[in-house]
Amino acid sequence: MSQTKISVRILNKEYQFACDEEERSSLLSAADHLDKTMTEIKNNNGTMSSDKITLMAALNISHELIKSQSINQHYDVEVLSTVKKLNDKLEQAMAKD
Repeated sequence: MSQTKISVRILNKEYQFACDEEERSSLLSAADHLDKTMTEIKNNNGTMSSDKITLMAALNISHELIKSQSINQHYDVEVLSTVKKLNDKLEQAMAKD
């Protein structure tokens, strides 16, 4: 795996990271999402310290992740249920022949 250096800007500060080349795009997207989240929090709470902004962003992003995982789990259950029903119908149709 080839390591590459990337540079990201979060709240007008530059940070450099090393990552695997295949993870570069997703890391850049994550940094962009973090920057937008932190900037929005900062704009809505001008007197909030950078530590609190960071904590609020982490909490908001964690909450988004948990909600997404819950939704995905719900869809997984629905898809599995639908596949099982279709499989049962297929087995019934094949048994009739």
